[in-house]
Amino acid sequence: MMTYLTPFERTGYDLLRSMHDWEDEFFGKKSTPVTACKTDIRDTGNSYVLEAELPGFQKEEIKIDVQGDVLTISAAHKEKTEEEKSKEGTYLRRERSYCSYQQKLDVSNIDTSNLHAAYENGVLTLTMPKKQPAAPVSRQLEIH
Repeated sequence: MMTYLTPFERTGYDLLRSMHDWEDEFFGKKSTPVTACKTDIRDTGNSYVLEAELPGFQKEEIKIDVQGDVLTISAAHKEKTEEEKSKEGTYLRRERSYCSYQQKLDVSNIDTSNLHAAYENGVLTLTMPKKQPAAPVSRQLEIH
């Protein structure tokens, strides 16, 4: 039976989840649902540093999109085709097929034009500088 990542909110044995897992295996459903990656965010003063665990992904499989005030981190593995399988040999057991992760974050207080991303050893590190508050504009009014 395949095991799944468990969010922090749901720990322990879950009989219904176990039955769904069995049903998926029995009926041949091989795709893993989209889930959130485990993410830590640190405040370093003038920026935030996000570290997301994405083990087993290649850098090319990870996408970071910013639309408005929403930053989306997504990653997806796709199952290899039959042609690729035959070149590498015959599988005796295959548990890794397709998986995807997705995390959405509010970045309304982030300077999105200066984001920096790095991926090393299965961890995506995203440095997000904070927006600097606009300096109050001072002006003198002319009296008429």
